[in-house]
Amino acid sequence: MDRGLRVYVLNLKRSPERLKRMTSRLNALGIPFKRLAAVDGRTTEFTERECDSRRYELAVGKKTTPTEIGCFVSHYNALVAFLSDTKAEFALVLEDDMNFSDDFAEVLDALVARKDWDMVKLNGRHRGGYVRSRRLNSRYELVKNLFHQSDCGAYIMNRKAARSYMKKLYPMFVPIDHEFVKFWKYGLRGFCVRPFPAHTEGSKSTIDYAALKAGRKPWYRKLPTAFYKSFIAVRRMIYVATGF
Repeated sequence: MDRGLRVYVLNLKRSPERLKRMTSRLNALGIPFKRLAAVDGRTTEFTERECDSRRYELAVGKKTTPTEIGCFVSHYNALVAFLSDTKAEFALVLEDDMNFSDDFAEVLDALVARKDWDMVKLNGRHRGGYVRSRRLNSRYELVKNLFHQSDCGAYIMNRKAARSYMKKLYPMFVPIDHEFVKFWKYGLRGFCVRPFPAHTEGSKSTIDYAALKAGRKPWYRKLPTAFYKSFIAVRRMIYVATGF
């Protein structure tokens, strides 16, 4: 299944059981992978290069947390690892709480064979609204989302996408799953697979969501956030309608 595809699993040092489960699942599918050490926000100090905290508060309406920044930086580091491998044409990046359909490897083969995309999400949390784009195989299709489709626990990209992301990804001012789907910003052909062939296993997230909720601003201080989200929603629909 190589075909220039590299598989990376993001895993915190403090989460060995997650790595053990992922190893078992990927081995059962015949998918070799490389573990990438995820950045632990609990033990890492970040600078303005990694995160623009003020801009984040305006765009998201709450304060960020070190664990969320760590997640963002971990995905950035996966891009670095991918592009450093000159023989790799595609990268599949997985967070360590993913589970997979039995035909997950077939989905990857179908994507690698057609190459008419730059980045494809393989999991998500919402319906997202969709516009059918093209048939992937007898069971799956590639779609564009009319609405935000959160989560980025499983996605595949080519070198063009990785290079484009690396140029503009820093500093963080929205969560990584919000930034990755701004396909118009990065000039990418971006899709989701429907139905999703990967999903979270349901274990507790390593991101401190309790702290994120505690950092929310009151509704009357979220006017900039409302403007930003409205702009992104309109821009997404234009992308779906026009391609870019």
